[in-house]
Amino acid sequence: MFERRAGGGFQGMVRGQVQAGLAALQQGDAETARAVFVTLLEANPRIAIAHVGLGRVFMTEGEYHKALEHFDAALAIQPDLAPAVLFSAEAREHLGEADAALIEYEEAVALDPSMGFAYLKMARLLKESGREAEAMTVLRDAAARSPQDVGIRIMLAKAHGDAGDAARAETEYKRVIDLKPDLWLAHYQLGLLHLKAQRFAEARTVLTDAALLAPDKPAVQQALGEAMAGLGQHAEAAQSYDEAGRLKPNNLRAAVKAARARSAMGKHREALDQLMALGRVARRSGLVQKAMGDIYRAMGRHAEAADCYRALVLNAPEMRNAAPDLAALADQEPPEGAEAAEAHATALAAALATHTGALAERVRGNPSLVRNWIASRRDRATG
Repeated sequence: MFERRAGGGFQGMVRGQVQAGLAALQQGDAETARAVFVTLLEANPRIAIAHVGLGRVFMTEGEYHKALEHFDAALAIQPDLAPAVLFSAEAREHLGEADAALIEYEEAVALDPSMGFAYLKMARLLKESGREAEAMTVLRDAAARSPQDVGIRIMLAKAHGDAGDAARAETEYKRVIDLKPDLWLAHYQLGLLHLKAQRFAEARTVLTDAALLAPDKPAVQQALGEAMAGLGQHAEAAQSYDEAGRLKPNNLRAAVKAARARSAMGKHREALDQLMALGRVARRSGLVQKAMGDIYRAMGRHAEAADCYRALVLNAPEMRNAAPDLAALADQEPPEGAEAAEAHATALAAALATHTGALAERVRGNPSLVRNWIASRRDRATG
């Protein structure tokens, strides 16, 4: 009744309250947002955007089924309300309904082609399901519609890189940097691209920029260390790896790389001390045992090197199953005599290198192996 009498004034009041609710939601104040949207819906249950707002409140609380009820209610009132379709897709994604989410993301961009967030979500879902070509098509369409959207362009650049088209990836990253020079992620991703191509000098330049823009990011420091090591600047590499470890304590990979950098400078004892300081559990990892074995070999201590290589294999049942020849070599009793020990350590190191190289080739030829491996580990961790 009041709505009919007040006309535009009522609509203006509704808009103001919706904006207040959304502002509270953006500030993390879910209770205030809930109170605003509930009040609006109690006054008029046919305010579609209020249903969207209340659905978003439930989303922040992980109540995805309840959120969907409100998004559905909004669409029953206003079927072409693009935000309702977008958030409905996101809720379905959280519920594991990937196919339904993809359909709704497509509907969202059809209703509002400028909705860059929906393109990004759609492309990510397609890529995760192994449909890389479709993901690339979505990203290209999104970039054509929103050429200055750095989020879309940086994802397109990464997609080109993952597809092996380094030239296009580099062009896209540079375009992102031109659009937003202070975006550390673009510098970092371009640096990784250069590292993969072993263009270490160029990698060092852009990763130095990334480190200046984001001095608190351990991944940037670690990548910068890789560039320094590739240039033979091992002292600088060790410093970057140490900084990565300081920023992220218990960063095993950074500690191992720092130790390897010190060993490359001839500081083998210092490198071993760094690895020994990691603790008993960390030292059992294959990454640490391999590094210690390599350092012992560089010191001419071949029996101890062989012990490390053998421990690596003995503690890795998946490796033993995949490489029976390597397992058989590791199962051999350590030989006596300096020359025999050196030959044994050399044979183990060569067999490990062959196995690692074969595994890397398999992954390059089938990237889904990594996704499946990560998923299986996640499943085992959750029981």
